[in-house]
Amino acid sequence: MISSNITFALRAGYPQLLNFGRNTGLCKMSPSNFILTIPQASSITGKAMRIDRPPRPPPFDWKNKKYRMWHAFTDPMEARFDDNSKIVIVEGLPAVGKDKFAKKLAEELEMLYMPQPRFDDIFISPHGFDYRTLNEKLPDDAQYFDEKMFLANPYHKTTCAMQHTYYQMRLEQYIDALAHVFSTGQGVVLQRSPWSDIAFMKAMHSAGYVSNKGLDYYKSALALTLHQILKPHLVIYLDISSSEVKQRLQKRALPHEVNSQVLTPKYLEEIESYYKNIYLPDISKHAHVLIYNWVEEADMWSIVDDIEELQFDGYDRESLKMADWRFTSFDMRRAARTTYTNRREQLVDAARVVRYDVPEMLISPEDQSRRQRVLDDFVKEYPRHKYQPGYDPKSDKGVLWKD
Repeated sequence: MISSNITFALRAGYPQLLNFGRNTGLCKMSPSNFILTIPQASSITGKAMRIDRPPRPPPFDWKNKKYRMWHAFTDPMEARFDDNSKIVIVEGLPAVGKDKFAKKLAEELEMLYMPQPRFDDIFISPHGFDYRTLNEKLPDDAQYFDEKMFLANPYHKTTCAMQHTYYQMRLEQYIDALAHVFSTGQGVVLQRSPWSDIAFMKAMHSAGYVSNKGLDYYKSALALTLHQILKPHLVIYLDISSSEVKQRLQKRALPHEVNSQVLTPKYLEEIESYYKNIYLPDISKHAHVLIYNWVEEADMWSIVDDIEELQFDGYDRESLKMADWRFTSFDMRRAARTTYTNRREQLVDAARVVRYDVPEMLISPEDQSRRQRVLDDFVKEYPRHKYQPGYDPKSDKGVLWKD
């Protein structure tokens, strides 16, 4: 029997969505096995090789429009695809230089770069108010907890919820990347992926910051969501040792990192071990993997040459390699686009697992009520925050005529 003094703090979702597995996927029509792939050359090409390419048709505005049934007949989806209509993931330990590398790589491949999701994106309101400033008025398990707070106090009750939230943000961003590829034809470069996020949760669990049940809860979220998204085409791992990480963290001198008790050699080695012993071997069954010693940065042109040597089609029907991007029909390709363009919220909601046996993921009714009172008091003082930008009837015009 569920105790009356607890309540589940996360909204649950069990969407009935299309499943994309080995027999569905995005790579060129193959006469040998009749599998549809994106009409494209078999390799990714750098900017120098793309000078004479004809321009793509105008992109579909997937951020502001739904992909409707009639777009299957009016939107030139296939005409936008080319050899660089792919997902590239840049992986590595903290402070390795992923951001700088990923930006430059995206420029060289004429792809979109998506920076890592940040807690600022969800804790700072559209009006610019940071809800974390309310934490001093809130009980521990009802605070707006982020990675900086984790590095200062890793044994906080909300550590598990923090990493689970980070996974949801990473999942949402990856779905956006898929929507972008399907809707514009432009490839995307991202830092880390939903598949590698567990390396950090595993390290937290090994260090005692997350309980066995907390780790199990997180794995449940992965089980309900990862099978719904297409794996990347290429993963690039920038390799440095944990001791090198510590030196770089000291050099960039961010107080929340330098003064943290979390970023120990053992913690960093746990992350590195998961990457090298589990994640990279597993993802290499599906995607191409390139690993570079990044103690000294390599020449970007040489890396682009390495990427251009990779082949992304021509695999057998039964091969796992690029299997997610092989489609059995144009309708299946459009179904995938519909899912990632129109149903992102449902996919992300599926990660909000309903379980009452994990205290780290629960907020008591009393603490929820207290947080609500703090928020109500804040809105009374600043009533504009009740409304989205442009929808305040006291200061914005034409609110009645807006959607």
